[in-house]
Amino acid sequence: MKKAIIGSAVLAALSSSVFAAAPQVGSGNPGVITFTGEIVAGACGIDSNSLDQTVSLGQVPAHDFAKTGDRSPAQNFDIVLTDCDTTTSANAYFTFTGTADTIVPGLFATTGGAGNVGIRLQTAAGEYLDNGTEQKAPVVLSNGNNTVRFGAMYESTAATVTPGEADSVANFTVRYQ
Repeated sequence: MKKAIIGSAVLAALSSSVFAAAPQVGSGNPGVITFTGEIVAGACGIDSNSLDQTVSLGQVPAHDFAKTGDRSPAQNFDIVLTDCDTTTSANAYFTFTGTADTIVPGLFATTGGAGNVGIRLQTAAGEYLDNGTEQKAPVVLSNGNNTVRFGAMYESTAATVTPGEADSVANFTVRYQ
C-alpha cells in the first residue's frame, strides 16, 4: 500500500508539470531601457541633440596649407541652450577641452594619419577659442531657447601638412553669470 501511495504521489507530481503554463509563442525577449539625464542649477538646460554631435570638416587638400597657421574654411555647429531664465543668469561662457596639440597647445590634437594639423574652434563673432580656455565675450542670453553657433576648422602647425585622417574630440562646459 505504501508503494501505491508513493507511486501515486510521484505520478501526480509529474503530471502537474505537463499542465503548467508554457511561455506564449511570439511574446519576445525582455529588454532594458536606460534613462539618463541631469538636473542642473544653471540658467539653462542643454538640448539632448547638442550633447553628442559629429561635425564633418570635409576633405581639405593638403596644398591648402602653405604655412604655419593656415586654416581650412570653418564648419558651423550649434549648441542649443533650453528653457533659459535670464533672472537666474544673463550670460553664458563656453569652454572646450580636449587633448592639446603638442606643437600648438591651443589647438585640439588630431588622431589619424594626418600630420602637422590641429583643430581650431571659434565663436560666431569670430573669437578664436583655445583648448581649455573660456571664451572672453559672453553669450547674452534671452528667455527661452538660445542657439549658440560655433565653427571648427583645421589649422596647420607647420608649413607642410601630411595627408590622412584628422579626427578629434572636444568636451564643453557652460558657465553662467
